[in-house]
Amino acid sequence: MAIVPAVIVTDAVRDYLRASRPEPDPLLAEMEAHAAREGIPVVVPETGQLLHVLARARGARRVLEVGTAIGVSTLYLARALEGGGRVVSFEVDAGRQRAARAYLERAGVLERVELRLQDARRGLRELDGQFELAFIDGVKTQYREYLEALWPLLAPGAVLAVDNVLMGGGVAEGASDGGWSQEQIASAREFNRRLLEHPELAATITPVGDGVLVAVRR
Repeated sequence: MAIVPAVIVTDAVRDYLRASRPEPDPLLAEMEAHAAREGIPVVVPETGQLLHVLARARGARRVLEVGTAIGVSTLYLARALEGGGRVVSFEVDAGRQRAARAYLERAGVLERVELRLQDARRGLRELDGQFELAFIDGVKTQYREYLEALWPLLAPGAVLAVDNVLMGGGVAEGASDGGWSQEQIASAREFNRRLLEHPELAATITPVGDGVLVAVRR
């Protein structure tokens, strides 16, 4: 997750995307200000809107999220669901989850969200049924473990989105710029390679936000 856009596109492109964004509703603006003030990593607006569009395009009714934080990405996803849809979202920080619950209740979407205060590596293995969309945005060096745990839950044709796969450009360069550790960058490069070459996925990396990998299960 990232609080501000990473510099992985030109300044002109970044400024254009920022300027063309519709003004967020007051609640979302409040959440973004909260995250910026307290240094809480949340998805940037471009990533949030991409998640919303993916969920709408897939017609997703059951969605998985790893990394609730204060609920910014959760809100984008929940607002995309048709009636009866549900987001199951995992978070390990109790304070952030409480904030997310309050914001989602104010947004009128709490009934569409199941917030779990639990390590997703274990919690995902307790779920059953199939999900049409999954979003990974937790501890970066644990991405592989999240994927292993959620893989049995992905329906055929399910969409998988993964945030921060370019890490400010460090993943492309193979070296840390100080914002991400060398361990995180090495882990991301290997994770990206595995997903792009995975025989059961059609995948691509988009330079949205800090890099979002989007894949569809065959």
